[in-house]
Amino acid sequence: MSAWAVGASFVFGVEHPWTIFSLDFLIVEWAAAAVLRLLVLRSASLTDDAFAELATTRIDTEVAEARSHAEMEQWATLHDTAASTLAMLGQGAVIAPEQLSAQVRRDLRAVEHSAALIGPSDLAGQLCEQAKWITTPVRFAGRAPDNLDQDMRQAVVAAAGEALTNVDRHARARSVTVELGQDLVRIRDDGVGFDKDDATLLAGRFGVRHSIQRRLALVGATVEVDSMPGAGTTVEISWPRNTAVPDRSDVDHARGLLRGLGYGLVLLAVLVTGLQGHHAISAAHPVAQTTIVGVAIGAALLALVEIRVGLPDAVWWSTAGVVVALGPVQELLLDVGDLATSRNWAVAALGWQLAALSVTRSSRRGFALLGVLWVAGIMVTLTASGSWAVMSSLVYTVVSVIIVQAVAIGFGDFLRHAVARTEQISAEITDLQIRTELADALLQDQRHRYGRLSTGLVPLLTQLAENPDAATDPRVRAGCLLESVRLRRLFGTESTTGPFLEELAPAITAAESRGVAVALHVLGLIPHLDPVERTRVLTVPIILLTGARTRAKLVVTTEPSLTVSITCDCAEQVQRAAEAVAPQGSVVSSGPLVWATVASS
Repeated sequence: MSAWAVGASFVFGVEHPWTIFSLDFLIVEWAAAAVLRLLVLRSASLTDDAFAELATTRIDTEVAEARSHAEMEQWATLHDTAASTLAMLGQGAVIAPEQLSAQVRRDLRAVEHSAALIGPSDLAGQLCEQAKWITTPVRFAGRAPDNLDQDMRQAVVAAAGEALTNVDRHARARSVTVELGQDLVRIRDDGVGFDKDDATLLAGRFGVRHSIQRRLALVGATVEVDSMPGAGTTVEISWPRNTAVPDRSDVDHARGLLRGLGYGLVLLAVLVTGLQGHHAISAAHPVAQTTIVGVAIGAALLALVEIRVGLPDAVWWSTAGVVVALGPVQELLLDVGDLATSRNWAVAALGWQLAALSVTRSSRRGFALLGVLWVAGIMVTLTASGSWAVMSSLVYTVVSVIIVQAVAIGFGDFLRHAVARTEQISAEITDLQIRTELADALLQDQRHRYGRLSTGLVPLLTQLAENPDAATDPRVRAGCLLESVRLRRLFGTESTTGPFLEELAPAITAAESRGVAVALHVLGLIPHLDPVERTRVLTVPIILLTGARTRAKLVVTTEPSLTVSITCDCAEQVQRAAEAVAPQGSVVSSGPLVWATVASS
């Protein structure tokens, strides 16, 4: 400020430099520069954070996919061993007892390897430690969750330990299976079971109500107990999964910075207009001068609308044109002697209106309009005054003001780029998170089905390993055929994800629980069906699966329209029930065998 005053005093014709110097205006410029600096640092920090999150998400996705691939490779080994052995036995192949025993023991080792707890897991290690304290043989299946907070882990381990202790005390079981998942621990024994409706037995003998339920409730987990006399007991401990939600906060913050710049420029335009415009009200044509101040403030408020919701192009250009015209008009209304004083305010101040209007538009527009405003102002001043002394003071103003205004307009471009880049990074992060969630969901589907079949597969292989002669028993062969079909479907390309197959899955599971060998083949991508149409297509297959005796084969095709075909053996009354709800000619039977097809409309 001192340098400016000293320099102005050496200019010819400027006798009193402080009369054209505005301290308030300089303070406003300083504040604007400080705010712009903070904005650019904050936007750069947000962009850096977004890049860091992108890098971390990429690593997480690659690790998850690699882990999933490794696990599927291990399970593929199970498919190539146990599934082949069971299929041969189910089809009646004769294998020497010594050879069969050795082969089944190899398959058992493959099952145990596939069910191993891959990688370090505090939960898995602590559950294994709990299992060492009971005498009942314990098998582990599935995989422990990748991350579980300490309080939840301690509660789950304590509850699972209590359940294992109860098996040892009361179940009289030959074995117990601990099945692990991302959001559950299921403990299943083959003991004597109990009546779960007996409240006294449940609370006193089994210890669930006080020892397990209360402990888990404190951390948000739950426990379900399922048991029947003579059918063993299942204790399932579950907890809510932590689902990853794409974080859009960086994008919102970047947009907030851009809007904040706009709001700041609007405030700046109003303040400068008010602080500087009042000097001209006491000059010539006070009514016109007051009108110009009001129009300038109105233009700043329209810029606020542009930042919030956007203005039509015609309105935007009209507003910008009026702002550019106000500067020369205000100068023309002044007396020549006032051109070198603070009453000549409009040319310097109106650039802030243009900067505010340009925040959401291209900066080239703002630069061009700013240039037109200043060139027009200089030309009017030179023409009206005819004095280069007045021009000298105006040039000082140009240097001190136009650079700050131009930088403010340029910062709008910088922040718009930051918003666009952050949105792009956020979209990439979202895609990676979706990919990770999809891979995890598919893997969980595989793990869930593996957990269901392992409870029947391991005892069957153990029986064959200990007694190879049991392979000649028709019931054992039927069990071998059933487990081989389950294994092949588990490792096939079909997945029970999607509303269509999810609605069909319970019927398949129920049929398999009765010993029915169910084969499912899906050819093509299943289209979306509304719930009514989906139910219509699945009614007949579900009826037939419910009544199937030993085997069923379902084929789902999608071209030219979605069609479900099912072949199974069932009783005559089940066939009649299917015919009653099926379209004409879609159910064909021959003795116990029935073939039905249902197509979507």
